[in-house]
Amino acid sequence: MIRPLTVVLILAGLLAACGQRADVTGGPAPPQAPYRFGLIRMGHWGMGPIREATYFELPAVQPLFPRARVEAVTLQISHDETRDGITVVQDGTELLEIDDGLGNYPGTDDPMIGEVRAVGGPVKGPSGETLGMSWKAARFDLSQCEIGVDRDRNTVICARQGEGAVTFQFAVPGWDSEEMPPEHLMRKAAFLKAIIWSPPPLPGQPTQPASDDQ
Repeated sequence: MIRPLTVVLILAGLLAACGQRADVTGGPAPPQAPYRFGLIRMGHWGMGPIREATYFELPAVQPLFPRARVEAVTLQISHDETRDGITVVQDGTELLEIDDGLGNYPGTDDPMIGEVRAVGGPVKGPSGETLGMSWKAARFDLSQCEIGVDRDRNTVICARQGEGAVTFQFAVPGWDSEEMPPEHLMRKAAFLKAIIWSPPPLPGQPTQPASDDQ
């Protein structure tokens, strides 16, 4: 089974091979302040007020979103795998879905944060991407994309050179296949379903194994 992190690494290799011009990465990290309303900025540095040092714990996430309902959930990763998660819901809209980082910070009992998915609300990607925008408007091409697996089945995951921490998940209505949709269908129907930020591995920390059964 291929983990989402594996998809990110594959995409990074593809983009390096393409030699395309790097896009912006969201600029320098803004001051870390609680999110109350308005635009959720994100970039290589994090998602809104979430950073790589944010613990995967309700008491750590709740103060970052004081007006939201922050809840522990169980995420269905594949038909036979679940994972702990945290959701952030504000004004009736689910804004973020946060994955367990599957480990503790070295020398501590504090759980690391995993992927953070912006799934609703006024999020803005590093190059100005917004949820719901078309694949065509986002200016991707198929060389920057891979087909999603497991929980991301029937979607397409794309990344830009220079944005290794950020990937973009596009829904493709009517497409049900393990093969990449043709470009004409992507241009016609695909839209941005989620923007995903992945925290960098800590120094000396191994990357997640692709699978226990490979």
